[in-house]
Amino acid sequence: MHRVTYFPPATQRQFAKNRERIRGKPYERFFDGTMWLHDDALPAIERPMDPSLALAPTAVGVNRLLEPGRLPVETGYCAFADGSAYVASRVSLPGCTGEMFAWWFGWHAVEPERYSLWYPHNHIAGGPKDHSVLHRPGLSHEERYVGTTHLVDEYIGPDRLKLAIRFERPSAFGLDESLFDRAGIVAHACARVGLRGTGLDAVTMLHLARKTSDGFELRSHYWIANEVRLLGVPVDGIAARTGLKRRLAGARMAYEQLLHDQIEFTHLAGFLADVHRAFGPG
Repeated sequence: MHRVTYFPPATQRQFAKNRERIRGKPYERFFDGTMWLHDDALPAIERPMDPSLALAPTAVGVNRLLEPGRLPVETGYCAFADGSAYVASRVSLPGCTGEMFAWWFGWHAVEPERYSLWYPHNHIAGGPKDHSVLHRPGLSHEERYVGTTHLVDEYIGPDRLKLAIRFERPSAFGLDESLFDRAGIVAHACARVGLRGTGLDAVTMLHLARKTSDGFELRSHYWIANEVRLLGVPVDGIAARTGLKRRLAGARMAYEQLLHDQIEFTHLAGFLADVHRAFGPG
């Protein structure tokens, strides 16, 4: 494991703010600013992957995630000639279950301080437009976030982004959910991500938790600006699409997204089982 030391000044200031506002919360003990990366993530961060090895954001492409074994690239990033980008990230969460993962997506969304536990330097706030879904009786963990839109403020690298994350069923992205049990998929969080205030819907995000002998591994994939939509309608014109993609994506954003994903889920792996034990159901 390698300790993370890359904290842009804006995120250093955000960490100090988060540390102050979480004081006195019953879960304050889980707030920890020491962040880590696994050794096997370092080569993927140091240089981009071969773009030809990226999964296609099609039913054929994404269903490769349901096949046994490993993909040629489980962790990596790249940019394409048109300015769009791709990120793959695998993080092990030993001692954790799919139920814990699904619970986390509802629990952390109740208030910004909980969200900051996940990435104390970079997370500002995140929760659904309609908070009543988080407390409505009779819903499963999954039903508390699938079908909702979360409004998220966070840093990706030095950039503060205001996002609208629309969680949908995996089948909406072409994944065959009838194969999940056989593939060992125990939880998921799949969404389309837009930039608030712009009408741009520019990222496809898939999180699939696959059971392992000691917990699960989270395999995350992001297609950044692969299909730019404005208010739900594809942006017309090659020049317009290319300009938007280069502004929103490219190698820099893919690199920062990979780093962000690896850090936040490695961090979550360190306390998810404990925070679930302390605050989870029953």
